[in-house]
Parts: sequence; structure tokens; C-alpha cells
Amino acid sequence: MEQDLKECFTHGVFRGTRCPECGNTSKLLMDEREVDGLGKILAGMLRHFPERYGVHLDDHGWIPIRNIVGPIQNHRMHYGWLTAHHVKALAVTEPKGRYEVNEEGEIRARYGHTIPVNMDDLPTDGVPEVLFYQTTPEEKEFIFESGISPSDKTWIHLSRDYRQAYVSGRFHTEEPEIVSVDVNALVESGMPVYRATDEIFLTSSVPVEFIRLAEPEEVTLTPEELEMIDQVKEKRERRKNFSGRDSY
Repeated sequence: MEQDLKECFTHGVFRGTRCPECGNTSKLLMDEREVDGLGKILAGMLRHFPERYGVHLDDHGWIPIRNIVGPIQNHRMHYGWLTAHHVKALAVTEPKGRYEVNEEGEIRARYGHTIPVNMDDLPTDGVPEVLFYQTTPEEKEFIFESGISPSDKTWIHLSRDYRQAYVSGRFHTEEPEIVSVDVNALVESGMPVYRATDEIFLTSSVPVEFIRLAEPEEVTLTPEELEMIDQVKEKRERRKNFSGRDSY
């Protein structure tokens, strides 16, 4: 759930009502509606269609923050007050670690790309020996014949644990199938695995010999997870219905 983005003059930016360090109510930078809207804009710009905003990412997905403020303002008039500080504050407080900001004042998405982006500068340390991947019952048979390849994304996204993979899979199917990946063997074969966040890991392909059917675990979804899944499904259905309308 989105929260207001605020700034404590002593402890910096945070999301919530009060500074977690001192309890100060602090200065409001963006309300949760603005946070949600800007997050969607950044996802589109940094993951999917930068050309729609007239911006250019480098080979590793980076772009100076100052270079995206103007395009955002041009496409969304109600963000006329936006500054590079607002963008950086949103990125560094994003709870799922979707974005990365470097010392040169550049920003990029860490994962989720559908455009060609080279992420080989991500760290390769701290990767678990076993990772997990969600699929559908129908796709599982294909995976055990041909391995895992990127589908709708540029990179394969692997999860740290079974539960995370299951929850991710529920956004696509009611009964996701979970497989495990032998990371050590995969890396030894010459396929690097990159740590995008502490929970999400990227690789370019997973041959079938490194894949196993994961031991089933019981997963109970939280009310927040169920709400998010329903929202995504409703949005997908609306998009499907809209694209299926007759045009005149």
C-alpha cells in the first residue's frame, strides 16, 4: 500500500506519517496518490517505453534524474512542481527496491524490463544456492523439456524463497507451479546470476538440467496480497476488454 512521502530535516526522506527515527511529522513531499502516479510513470519510462517520453537510457538502463523531470512535467501537467529531489526521494524509499540511484545522480529500474537492458553490473554476491521460479501447470511441461527462457521480460526473474515465487505466480494463475533452480551448478556452467534486490535475482536463461520441481509448501496469502492480486487481475481484464472493442 502506498504511503505519503515525507522528509525529516534531521533524518531524511521516508514513507509514512512520522519519521521512524524521531517521530516528527515532517515535511510532506508527495501524498500517496502522487507517489502512486509517479511510480507508474517511472515504471513505464525506465522499464518499458522510454521513447514515449522522449528520453534515452544507456545500455545498463541508467539516465540522469535531471533529464527525466522535464519529460514527466510535459506529459503530466499536475507534476509541474516536480524536482529531481522528489524523484530521488521516491526511488530510495521504494519498499520493493524497484529503483536504483547512483552517486552520479542517475536512476534506473533494477528489474522488470521489457526492453533490452544489460544488467551485468549488478552484484553477483549474496545469491542463495537455490532459487525459485513460478510457472503455470501448462508451462511446467515445456520448462522440463526446454528450460526457462525470458517470456514477457528481458531477464528471467528468480525468487529467494518458495513463498515469494508462489505469491508472484498468483498474479497470473490461481494455481501456480513452483520449480527450484540449482544456482551453484548454473553459475559453474557459465550462466551468471545477478542480485537485483535481496528478494529478486536475474539471469538470462536456465537450462533444464538445473531445474527441479520444488517441494510443495503451504502458503497463506495476507489480506494485502489478496487485494493486490485482485487489483492486478481487474486491471488486466479492463485492458483486455478495452483492446477487444470494435473500432469505428
